[in-house]
Amino acid sequence: MEQVVDLATRKSGSIAVALVWDRSDETLRVFAYDGLTGEEIVVPVSGDEAAEVYRHPFAYTARAIKAPSKKD
Repeated sequence: MEQVVDLATRKSGSIAVALVWDRSDETLRVFAYDGLTGEEIVVPVSGDEAAEVYRHPFAYTARAIKAPSKKD
């Protein structure tokens, strides 16, 4: 069984967004990447706010944690 589940993914223009559930620690996170600027963020979310953050991830940049390195 996969530990990480992609609940929703979308792409609009240069922005890609994914809502992911990690079974191992039962957390939800929204990952967002802007291909034009190279900005990548990860925002931890609760179930109540997941849809809102998924729709507007860069509005929650202040709450973002460091995105995992692609080298890891």
